[in-house]
Amino acid sequence: MNRPGIIFLLSLLTVASTAQKDPEAVRVLSEFSRRATQAPSVKIDFSINAENEQEGETTTMEGSAVISGDRYRLTMADNIIWADGRTVWNYIPDANEVTITEPDPDDDSFMSKPSMLFSLYREGYKVRLLDQNDREWIIDLYPEDIRINLVRIRLSIGKRLYDLRSAEYRTKDGMNVMLTAEKYDPGFRPADGYFTFRPADYKGVEIVDMR
Repeated sequence: MNRPGIIFLLSLLTVASTAQKDPEAVRVLSEFSRRATQAPSVKIDFSINAENEQEGETTTMEGSAVISGDRYRLTMADNIIWADGRTVWNYIPDANEVTITEPDPDDDSFMSKPSMLFSLYREGYKVRLLDQNDREWIIDLYPEDIRINLVRIRLSIGKRLYDLRSAEYRTKDGMNVMLTAEKYDPGFRPADGYFTFRPADYKGVEIVDMR
């Protein structure tokens, strides 16, 4: 798993059905969601360790994501994605190429609706407070639909700031992905145009418009 790893990780956040909820876990996640969605944006500097048990491969990567409603900017070493809610630009530095698409209105995954990162617990999952200590709560989310590939999501939420500390994903086909939030900043204020690709900043860029 290389560059698509973060896309794979974030796309796991889509299931649907009625779920059973642990009241304390829901309280924690509700406050986590409230603070994140009321912030001007949330900036997460992260590291990812992805293990593919079937192929015996482990991949590590680092990056950052800034989320404001359904606008986001995802930055990694080998690609950058901008999304302003109407258009998505995926830039590959090695090729100096950007692909332009539109979000699918019927797609409920992170790539179309990134704000769901803070509300995915509300439906489709059984939610359980697994453990807690002086610093954080550990909460497990299990998909109600047992036919899907996802086994569980495990979130670590800080007690003082209700910030995301880590997110772990396990799938039936042996993919284990651990995202560690190295820095979680709900006070980041993006400049005008932050979520829009500007060709003038990338001299000679090849534009592939798929809209």
